[in-house]
Amino acid sequence: MLGADGRGAIARGLGRAYGDAAQNAGGVVVDTTGFASDIVVDAERAQVTLDAGVSLDTLLDRLLPHGLFVRVTPGTRFVTVGGAIAADVHGKNHHVDGAFCEHVVSFDLLTPTGEVRTASRDRDSDVFWATAGGMGLTGVVLRATLELERVESASMLVDTERASDLDDALARFRDRDDAFRYSVAWIDCLARGRRLGRSVLMRANPARLVDLPETTRRSPLTAPRRLQLRTPPWVPGGLVNRWATAAFNEAYYRAAPSEEHGRLQSIDRYFYPLDSIRDWNRLYGRNGFLQYQFVVPLGEENALRAVLERLSGAGCPAFLAVLKRFGREEGLISFPMPGWTLALDIPASFPGLGPLLDGIDVLVAESGGRVYLAKDSRLRPELLEQMYPRLDAWREIQARLDPDARMQSDLARRLSLVRRRVA
Repeated sequence: MLGADGRGAIARGLGRAYGDAAQNAGGVVVDTTGFASDIVVDAERAQVTLDAGVSLDTLLDRLLPHGLFVRVTPGTRFVTVGGAIAADVHGKNHHVDGAFCEHVVSFDLLTPTGEVRTASRDRDSDVFWATAGGMGLTGVVLRATLELERVESASMLVDTERASDLDDALARFRDRDDAFRYSVAWIDCLARGRRLGRSVLMRANPARLVDLPETTRRSPLTAPRRLQLRTPPWVPGGLVNRWATAAFNEAYYRAAPSEEHGRLQSIDRYFYPLDSIRDWNRLYGRNGFLQYQFVVPLGEENALRAVLERLSGAGCPAFLAVLKRFGREEGLISFPMPGWTLALDIPASFPGLGPLLDGIDVLVAESGGRVYLAKDSRLRPELLEQMYPRLDAWREIQARLDPDARMQSDLARRLSLVRRRVA
């Protein structure tokens, strides 16, 4: 049985969660990447059945030659399918297609009692939706079947436009988002006053054969060879600071076209820009960085504005800041909900970062929003139930699957997620 040694057990994939969801100090950590040998593609039904330790990187290399793609992908190829289910990851198309688990047909779950249960949206649906976004605390996903998307090429048609401030950006999202399958914006979190929230929107649809130049139509599903740059190990600490970030933001905003339609980009360039830079986290120096992501409900745009005012007022150098619009809510403690989500990469050494984010946590919670547990490393536990109002329903199902609280992680202990804890 899992985690019978007192500190419990948690599964770990490729370790791309930004917080402590797949860490378990003093306990067992199950490396699932050793279970990644089996991938069965059903091209006719547009489905794939595979081991949960398979990475999206490996999967996409198998799918694209068949004219298939995953329906939801996060911003990196280097996550496992099991990890994508545990975090119920989202992508640039949540406003249209929802999160990852909405396209999972079924999965096999090894529960802490040693039972293997097959769950789907129709069979053991409570187990399915407790596991979706359940941060690995219902058991270990062994195998899954996914619904896939048919594509005609390995390219995207991308529209880019600049928004002068936050109101302009949100209006552009509302007015034209439904015309795009994928939608995201880079946002300047240092801009103030009339420029507060100025953004660059990048929205896209899959490119069809007729959209491609003649030379590319001969092999439309062949993705360009991925060139991976390497961040040197000697990058000095403090490189990402307020002044460097302000200079970058100004240059990036001015370099973006005011309006451009139909530019062809590879799937890798549009979905996974950071995957082309190996060890990109070293840009933040030895102190590293903290990623912080929250969502506020539709109608609470003033809360989003207040967050940006606090960030810009503090001079917080969020080097990478991404704004998206979310659609429907599904899993019991999945992160997405109808609203606006902002993800930030912030140098961990930024003075006053803790109190700044503590205050934003309260603002987000009071607006009816929440932070993303897969990226969290510092949330105060007293805010958890306010942010996740269906937490008690999730806990009841989790306790039924794991009556002795054998599934544990540093995240679970820090936030008291699991009701019956092993000391």
